[in-house]
Formats: sequence, structure tokens, C-alpha cells
Amino acid sequence: MSLKFRFTLVFSLLIFIVLTVSSVAIYLLNENFRQEEFLKRVKNEGEEAFTFYSHSPNNIEEIKSKLQYQVFTSLPKQQSIILDASYKTILSVPESSKGVINQEKLAIAAKKNVVFYNDGDRETVILKKSLSTGSIYIVTSAYDFFSRRKNDNLRTILVFTVLGGFLLAGVLALISVDRVITPLKNLQQQIQQIGEKNLPDRVKIPKDSDEVAKIATSFNEMLSRLQHAFESRKNFVQHASHELRTPLATMLAQTESALNQELTQAEYRQVLSSLKEDQQQLIDLTNSLLLLSAYEKQGTLNDRSTVRIDEITYDAIEEVKQLFEHATINVSFKDVPENEDWLSIKGNESLLKSAISNLVKNAVQYSSELKMSIQIDVAKEGVTLHFSNGGIQLPKNEQEKLFLPFFRGDNAANIKGSGLGLSIVQRIITLHGGTVRYQAMQQNVNSFIVYLPGVN
Repeated sequence: MSLKFRFTLVFSLLIFIVLTVSSVAIYLLNENFRQEEFLKRVKNEGEEAFTFYSHSPNNIEEIKSKLQYQVFTSLPKQQSIILDASYKTILSVPESSKGVINQEKLAIAAKKNVVFYNDGDRETVILKKSLSTGSIYIVTSAYDFFSRRKNDNLRTILVFTVLGGFLLAGVLALISVDRVITPLKNLQQQIQQIGEKNLPDRVKIPKDSDEVAKIATSFNEMLSRLQHAFESRKNFVQHASHELRTPLATMLAQTESALNQELTQAEYRQVLSSLKEDQQQLIDLTNSLLLLSAYEKQGTLNDRSTVRIDEITYDAIEEVKQLFEHATINVSFKDVPENEDWLSIKGNESLLKSAISNLVKNAVQYSSELKMSIQIDVAKEGVTLHFSNGGIQLPKNEQEKLFLPFFRGDNAANIKGSGLGLSIVQRIITLHGGTVRYQAMQQNVNSFIVYLPGVN
């Protein structure tokens, strides 16, 4: 069932329920009022019958004559019966009204002096009256012919009102819902026309600031994120293909050149050495791609333990010094930690070591004199590490792209690399709930600032 007909049905059912409840309440209240009013009239007739009897209790024929006149001129199908204290009939008008009187109701009347009840479709009142000769019971009943016909007519009117209201509500709801969901239909048609080939297109946002406009705005924002993701993925594939093709092409060219020439043993060793260097570059690039791909798919870091950030930093420095024997790396604390436990964080030791090693190696490679410094700022909330070096600073347009995969600035022209290191660093730090950013300091000083939250 479509949303349009579902809304129409729900709205119509609600209207039907409201009309039905209202109509039943009206009918019951009217019926209750009718019954109360008619019983009052029946009681008055019973009081009048008692008056006739009390004036001449021994003249039965005169009482009967008055009662007959009362019966035929007052209420429809009225019956009056007078009983003595032993519930024996003294007289009844008309004669055909003689019958079995409800003994249970008589017993109640004997205690309460009056009782009202329905005897089939007749309203009946029993009055207990006292005379000098003893108690008597006046049983008066009648059929409320005219008011019942009015009630039946009211019931018919209410039934047709409910049914008509239900149908009218359905038609009006169908028209109203159709007008309400028209903007949704237009939005649906626009969404269906957007695909991979026209992803830059956007849906039109209605002028009204309603839910449809909010949905359209959210959808356009989602399209922007998807477009950015697709473009990033496309650029990533293109850059990865280019980076993989370059060493492969170099290796192929060197191999073909060696096969087409008669080389000495020393020259073959030189070719193999060059091939080995290209193969190592290819292996490093492939490992970096696999590592970055794995981190991109990983939303959270489950393998965590309490580690010391200063110990990880020193281990990372030792690894870098094996690659750059003449590098100068200085480590200092901004302030002496008030609590040694503040140096502890929750994280994966090998991943953190890899990120810090990348930052240290990056700082050494791009420094002017193979010098860099690390400043550790410890606080209860977390640890901040400043990786600084002297060298060419990046312009603002390159700073914004620094953490994109395969991006390499103008200062990396003479330095081998794939441009994946900082992307991997950013992903590792993000997995640990931290941040990493680049800041150009004064006097040609570059600084990468890493923040990692503490254990507490």
C-alpha cells in the first residue's frame, strides 16, 4: 500500500472513530434523558391514580371510571394496577393489564416506597402508599411511543452521518494528502534522475522551510559527501596506479636494456642492485597501500592497552637513527609532569610507534641539516607532542592537502617517497581518538602537533 493511501486510510479511520464515539454518546445521552422524563410522567400518573383511590377507596367503580379516563387521555398504552398489602389486585385498568407483577420489584418498593424499571419496552413505576386501612401499591406503566420514534429517527440520522462523514473524510483526506506529498513526489523524481554520471547535480530545495526542504537539504549534503568520497577514491586509484606503474616501468626498461647488451659481471650487479632498489620501493608502496586501506575500513580500535608515550617515542627514534645515522634528534619536556601516570595512554603500541616513526623520519628528511626536535607537553587530560624541524615551509594551499594520500609538496621534489606516510599517521592518530595538524612556525620552522587523550 502506498504512503498516500495509507495516510488517507488512517485519517479516515480516525474521523470514523471520532464520529462513531460522538454519535453513540449523543444517542445514549438522549435515550437516558427520554427515559428519565417519561418515567417522571409515569410516576405523576401513578400519584394521580393514588389520589383517585384515596378519596373513595370503597367505590371501586368510580375509581375505575376515573382511571379509564386517565388511561385513555394521558400516556400511550398506559396501564394502572392497584394492589393491596398482600400484593392482591384490587383493580386494573384496562382489564387486560392483569398479569404477573415483578415480585422482586415489589419487594424493593416495599422498602424504598418507589421503584423505576423497564418491563420489556414499557417504562414502569411502582409506588407504595399508606392509608388508614393499610398499605397499597400503585403499578403504572406506559409505552413512550412518540419519543421512541424520535430516538429511532435520531439513530438513523446518526448512522448515515457517520457513514457520510467517513466517506467525505476519505475524499478530503485523499485530496489533502495528494497535495501534501506532491513535493515528495517531485523530490523522488529528481532523486531518481541522479546517478554516477551526473553526481554533481543537486535537487531543488523548496522555498518553504518545511520537512521536505530539510530532506532535500540533507540529501544535497549527502551527495556532496558522496561526490567528495568518489573523487577521493578515483584520485586514490589514479595516484596508486601511477605510483605502481613508475617503478614497474623502470624495472622493465632496465631489464630490457640489460638483455639487449653484453654486460660485465660488475655491470650486471649494478643493474640487479638498481632493480632491487626499485623492488624495495614497490614493496614499501604496496605495504603502505594495504596498511592505509586496512585503516580506512577500521572504524574503531579494539586492541588497546596502557602504554607509555615517552617510551614509544624513544623506541621510534632508535628505529629512525638506524636509517639516518647522522641525524640529530632532541627530546624535551615542556614541563616536568606532576604525575608520571599522565604519560600513559590507551592504545596500540605498534600502531603508535609506526605513526611516531613516520613523523620523526618525515621531520629528519625534510630538515635542512638532518636535525629535528620533539617536545612533550604532559597534562592530566592527555599528551601533546610537537615534532619540529628547520626547513622550507609549505604554502597555505599545500597545507590543506598535506594529509591527502599521494600528495607531495614542492619541497619533496628530490626526496623519494609515495606521499602516503602522513595519511597513515592521521588515520592511526584518529583511531586513538587524537588529532594531528601541521603548523608553520616563525623562522622557517615546521611543526606537526599530535594530541592523544590520556587514560583518565
